[in-house]
Amino acid sequence: MKYEHVERKMPVSLKESILRQPWCSALRTSGDSLGEILTQPTHLAELYRQLSSDEQRTLHLVMSTFGCLPFTSERLEKEAVLQMAGAQVSLGLWGLRRYGVIVAFRKSWGEQLYTLPEDAFSGWQSLVFPTVWPTGQNELDELSDLDLSDRMADMDEGVTSNPRGLAQQLFHCMVSCSRQSELSLTNKGTLHKKQLQKITEHVSLPARILTQSGLTYAFTDVYDEPAALMLELGIRMGFLYKNEVGNRFLFHHRNFERWLQNPYEHQQTQLYRIWRQALIPAPVWLEHGISFMDKATDLHWYSFSELMKAILSCCSIGHKPMDEVALRQELMAVWIRPLFTFRFVELAEDQEGELWFRWLIKPRLITGEGSDFHIERCLRTEPSLYVQPDFEVLLPPNASLRLEWEVAAFADLQNADLVRTYRLTKDSFGRALDHGLRASNVIQILRDHAYYQVPEQVIITLQQWEEQKDKLYLTDVTLLRCQTNEVAEALLRNEKCRKLLGERMGETNFIISHAHIKHLTKCLEAMGFHPNQSTIPNVSSDEGQEIPSLYEPQLGLCYSKDTIQLYEIDPYLPQREDLYPDMQQIPMSWIKELRDYHASTRKDMIRKAIEWKSVLQLRKEGRDCFIIPRMLREDRTGWILEGWEEYEEIAWTSEDWKEMKLILPGINDGSVREKEETLGEL
Repeated sequence: MKYEHVERKMPVSLKESILRQPWCSALRTSGDSLGEILTQPTHLAELYRQLSSDEQRTLHLVMSTFGCLPFTSERLEKEAVLQMAGAQVSLGLWGLRRYGVIVAFRKSWGEQLYTLPEDAFSGWQSLVFPTVWPTGQNELDELSDLDLSDRMADMDEGVTSNPRGLAQQLFHCMVSCSRQSELSLTNKGTLHKKQLQKITEHVSLPARILTQSGLTYAFTDVYDEPAALMLELGIRMGFLYKNEVGNRFLFHHRNFERWLQNPYEHQQTQLYRIWRQALIPAPVWLEHGISFMDKATDLHWYSFSELMKAILSCCSIGHKPMDEVALRQELMAVWIRPLFTFRFVELAEDQEGELWFRWLIKPRLITGEGSDFHIERCLRTEPSLYVQPDFEVLLPPNASLRLEWEVAAFADLQNADLVRTYRLTKDSFGRALDHGLRASNVIQILRDHAYYQVPEQVIITLQQWEEQKDKLYLTDVTLLRCQTNEVAEALLRNEKCRKLLGERMGETNFIISHAHIKHLTKCLEAMGFHPNQSTIPNVSSDEGQEIPSLYEPQLGLCYSKDTIQLYEIDPYLPQREDLYPDMQQIPMSWIKELRDYHASTRKDMIRKAIEWKSVLQLRKEGRDCFIIPRMLREDRTGWILEGWEEYEEIAWTSEDWKEMKLILPGINDGSVREKEETLGEL
């Protein structure tokens, strides 16, 4: 969940309490949203300096263990058991909530869930784990000239993906969708199987491209994973949307053509952002890996092993290191391999067999970014295709999808490889004429973009085809039948109705344009006539329907992993005193000074420390020890204190120490903080 979604759910009182804090009001400028304040690196750096030791350690624990996944306070305390007392965790969590860094949600049955908004993760990663990554770059000529495509194809069940990447495959799929007379849905809400096969004819992706990355989607019994991914991208990009009735998909030409204006790298990057978002929130190791890779510079080579070291340095908690071999395999399957398949990254090996990668896109592209210079360059008319005498049109790798969209309007795709091959046929050209193109338009497109002169026989043939087409053609119309000549004359006398009537056929019939059916129906009803609409095709027009914006994508097929958005934000922020209920009932000496106590008092102090999940300061052999107590075990021979000291388990009898003191984080824990800071420096 991002801060923009958090702000929509957050109670006004809670939001204002965050914005009123001195650090926030000092940095805030007019119009800054909460998300802008809590995601900007400079602001986060200032806030990090404001955090207490417990708050910094708790944030470190969250970043190491959960990342942006939701967690409970019990789970957090369990993960911290060797290094922090429960009261320290609660105090740190309370402080992070107060600053707005961590957001609390409440389920319907009362259980609390906490989360770190995902758009702040990268900024906090740089502060909490100041790992210098990338640690190194390599030049291309130092890497072995090894093509990993065949090896990756073996891993992906022998499927060789399109060499131009995901945007090219989505383009072919959407072109096919735009050519369908309609994309009707079954009663179940899915496309018909034959139509699905038609629109995914040129899609070549691994069979488990979604599930290998941990994604699930609807209608698995109808859609295979490559088809589901294409539909998901089409919907998320706003190219496909459902009509009001919900019984068919409509193709949004405006959004699609707007996307085509961008350079190919920009088109790929937009799809990468959708893929990345689908995987978030991810397991903490993957969240760190994605964030690290997003900070890499495009077209520079980076070592996969160095990336692994950076991830492990963030995710190895205490004495629980992660399995590096298993993690490496998982990262390859879930993240790296799909990026390679989509042509977002390129892979290579050095002489020692070490794997390297580099971005082919700009992963940190900001929404809406796309300089006018690049768009203008993309729109510029320049040679980028070959016209063959046999009516083949060849588009080399540098040919834009915008130009390919124009070519696809009058030619049929033959080969979807790196060089795309189209063929001009009488049928494909006739389709273009039906959609308003003329031979002169097609010839002009070919001449404007051809590297060499367009063959004369191609031009002559196109002109001949147009002449033959114009002599005779079929068209769909609607016929309005009147029972009598008097009714027909009455329609002609009505000024509004007369404008909507087409050619009169005989005395009682009129040809009606499809564009006028909706308005004519309303006009006839106003005159007291009620035409039988059940026999009129597509009467329920979608013209008046609000169509989705490119920047407001619709709900797709893939199930969101961001389940915490289903719950409401918990508006209640507990007080610090709530951590230690009935504190006034204990002797103040317990928390003020180190003293030697009677055995029964020692047991009372230990029990209270366990109840409040606090810390005990014990003086043993002249050394101050800070113990996180776990239990007080008693038997016939005496009693034993069990707990942890600096990641080590201890089991001490009452005779093992002299003086003791009850440490309450947030109240009298100054000496504990000094100890922790010293250990941190070491």
